[in-house]
Formats: sequence, C-alpha cells, structure tokens
Amino acid sequence: MVDTMTTQFIGPHPWPVIGKKLYARGPRVAAIAFLGADGPDLLRHLRDGDTLVVNASKEAVASHSTSPHAIETLIGRGVEVLSSPKLHAKVMVTAEMAVIGSANASAHSAQSLEAVVVTDDPAMVENARDFVIDVAADANTIDDELLAELHQVWIDHPRAPVPGVNGGSAEWGLLPDHVAGVLLVPVVADDLAESEREAMAGEVEQTPEYPIFGFQLGDDSDGYQVDAVLLRYEDGYIHEPTVVFGDVRRPIPGRADGAYQLLRHKHRQRGRRASRVASELSAGVVEEFDAALAADDDVMLSDELAEQVLRVWGLVVGERD
Repeated sequence: MVDTMTTQFIGPHPWPVIGKKLYARGPRVAAIAFLGADGPDLLRHLRDGDTLVVNASKEAVASHSTSPHAIETLIGRGVEVLSSPKLHAKVMVTAEMAVIGSANASAHSAQSLEAVVVTDDPAMVENARDFVIDVAADANTIDDELLAELHQVWIDHPRAPVPGVNGGSAEWGLLPDHVAGVLLVPVVADDLAESEREAMAGEVEQTPEYPIFGFQLGDDSDGYQVDAVLLRYEDGYIHEPTVVFGDVRRPIPGRADGAYQLLRHKHRQRGRRASRVASELSAGVVEEFDAALAADDDVMLSDELAEQVLRVWGLVVGERD
C-alpha cells in the first residue's frame, strides 16, 4: 500500500486497511448496513462525537444480521447510532478519507472476499460525507426504549442465515444452529507441547472472537460428534463452554500417533466453579448435575439441565439434534 496514492482499490480482505484509515483524524461518520457481534472491535476507533447509521430494522435483528448488543456497546462509547431500515450501503468517512465498498462490520465480512475503494480525493470525501449525513437525517435514533425492543427481537428469533451477511457462525454466537448434545467431560491432563498446540490452531482460519484450539483425546476415545458442546471440568471447576469444530484428526502434529479434535470457544469467556453453577440451577436438575460431576466419565446432559447450565454463560440452545 502506498500512502501517497489518492485512490486505492483494496481487496479481498480490506478490514485491516479500513481499521487503519478509521484511526485518522475525525469526526467520523459511517453508514454500514449490518453490524455484527464483532462490529465494535472492527469499528474500535469510533468514539464520542462520531455517528454510525445501521440497518437495525426488526427484520435485520431477527435474522441476527445486526446485533443490538453491538449497538449498545458503541452507544456506551459515546457513538451516536441511528437506524435506517432501507440502508444497504457501506460508507465510512473521516476528516480526510472515505472508504466505500461491500464490507459490513461483522466477523463474516472480515472472513469473506470483500472489496473497497479508499480515497482522499476531496470531492469524493465531501460527497461521501454528505451521503452519510443525508441518510442520518432521515434515520431513527436508537434510544433505550428501542434498544430494549431490539434485544427482545434478538432473543425471540432463532438466527436465520442470510447469505453474504451473517453466514459465519462467529457472527451470531458460539453455539451452532443444531447442538449435537451437551456433555460434561472430565479433563485429563494432556502432554501437548506449545508447538503442537500452535500447529493444531493453525490448521483452520481463526476468528478473533471465537478462537479454535486442539483438544487431545485419550487413547481409548472415539472422539465427539461435531457441534457437540463440551463442558470440561476438573477439581470442582468447569471451564468455558466449547463446541466441537471438526472430526477426529490423527496423528498429533509432529508425532507418529495420537488423536485430537478442534474446539471453538468464546474469547475472554471464563470458567466457573461447579458450586456457583449449581447455585443457579433449579431444584429439579441439581441432583442430575451432582451425579454428572461425580461420574468421573463423559455424561450427556438432559435438555433441561443443558439449557440451564449454558444460560450461566449467557448461551441459549436453539435446537438439539
């Protein structure tokens, strides 16, 4: 990239460049149709005094194309966030630069093949800013009342994949559409070297919000079904929920033997003491939970117990296979 160029075409993964451009002098105005769960990170340079217009129609939120959680985060930073239900454009403008192209502010967009034009041509920057200001003038302010409604819409509607918008699972959350069971799994200490862990993680494209890591399997294990949720526990502690990302792989990188599977988890999500989890369960499932902990073996949780345990981490199961 040559900074002295007036106009540049950037693709197929323009978000690193977009992030650098948004760091430039503000104020910033942007009209980006769909704001995913990772939007606040991609738009981390938006701050107090900046304006963002998104499509936060109930249809967009019901499909989980626009996240009310992301909207709330940006509003908390002081960004003015408005909604235009007809918006489909993706335009970002600083004091001296405009970014115009196909990229939504979402994890799916960050992984997709996108293209943008970045320009510091004064006429184009002015036209782009005028466009966003005009869109904002006809948009609806997202106040506390509307935000509460959008949160409820998000909860009430299972995520429906929209091609090109929210097709990636990282866009809407950790859990897949169909969960292949929720298992309590005792942890057995592995003997993986750091280089082996890095090799496992490097086998797939990583998403910052939902990293993938390798989980060593015991010699007598057949592995776990893809899209199963594993709640790994040891010494009275339950680690953060993980989702099985792929089939059993052999051998362990750098070895002649060994087996492992890849697991997904949510960045910065932490484990809980088993006693704390138990305190948040209803009386009807505590006995089952205690028995699962005492089994010292993999235990498939009932639908009711699985639902209550996952809610401790704010996770909601859509469907069970």
